[in-house]
Amino acid sequence: MKTTILFVFIILISYSCSLGRFNNVPVQNEVDLSFKKFTEIKKEEISKKSKDITLGYFWGIGEDIYPTFEKHTFEIPKSYQRNENNFILKVDYFFTKDDQTQFKFYEWNENEKAEISTNQFDEKFHEIKKYLNENLGKPYLEVYEDLEKSKEETVRDDIKWQSQKLNAYLFRFRGKNGFDQIRLAIYKE
Repeated sequence: MKTTILFVFIILISYSCSLGRFNNVPVQNEVDLSFKKFTEIKKEEISKKSKDITLGYFWGIGEDIYPTFEKHTFEIPKSYQRNENNFILKVDYFFTKDDQTQFKFYEWNENEKAEISTNQFDEKFHEIKKYLNENLGKPYLEVYEDLEKSKEETVRDDIKWQSQKLNAYLFRFRGKNGFDQIRLAIYKE
């Protein structure tokens, strides 16, 4: 009897720990609106146990996402992945030779180890939007596409902010086959 109770107790503890393993991390813990030196950011990513997934070569960002990209000379961008979440969060950092971070690019994708519904993507998208509204003010552009009416398989929703301290561009891809992805570009100037 004691072994059965102990076994059930261990199973319940294991189950409750596994439930808490993947959860929705609040946006303020994921998105940093400050622009610290990259060496400081790197230390923070290491302390979060983020996985370095840097490609090892230079790649760029289009003008529609970062209009002044061509005005800078960047080092090879560094990329980190954070997995302990309902989503797989990838963060790319673009910084200059003098260690100045100029551009951050966040990308939330489905975590295959956790069941994620379209509702959870909707909630995360609106949570990010609310966080940016609170910190940057009202967006100057909001465009939402109707997936049901679209002839395309994938649609894109766009929201852009411009403030004295930062610019942000939040966009989401939604597909008829269930594809969901959220991206956030943050830059100074």
